[in-house]
Amino acid sequence: MELRAIASRAGSALLGTLQHVRLPGVGQASVTDDPATAARRWRAVTVLRSPDRVGTPEAPPPPLDRFGDRVEVRVGAAPGEKGTELAARFRGTPSDEEIGELRAALREAKQRLETGEVLRVDPQPHGHREPTPQGAALAGMTERADEEGVL
Repeated sequence: MELRAIASRAGSALLGTLQHVRLPGVGQASVTDDPATAARRWRAVTVLRSPDRVGTPEAPPPPLDRFGDRVEVRVGAAPGEKGTELAARFRGTPSDEEIGELRAALREAKQRLETGEVLRVDPQPHGHREPTPQGAALAGMTERADEEGVL
């Protein structure tokens, strides 16, 4: 077997193992936690504005205000004086769909506060997407991107 192939397999095996190692004090994706713990986690964004221009926990910025008393909101200075940290979490146990809605609302609030508008991928300004397997996959990813925050 070629040395390059052996190194590649060893690297892949090591990365697969390291993805599930938890180190104290190091951030970890909430998907590795049990659902109850993950549901109670604070979701946060950093907004490039001063805290007094973002809102308050009693009067959060839109669209976080539509959640009402179902969520707790924190507004405070971001680490390293890099703007404001806007964070929210549900008071009860939310569904996966509600968590996705909260994440989308945080990103939308950030965009509205920083730019005054919300950027959208669809509709495509340059025309119609062809009905190909790749086009269908892209349409599915952009549809879920609001909830998950990634394509």
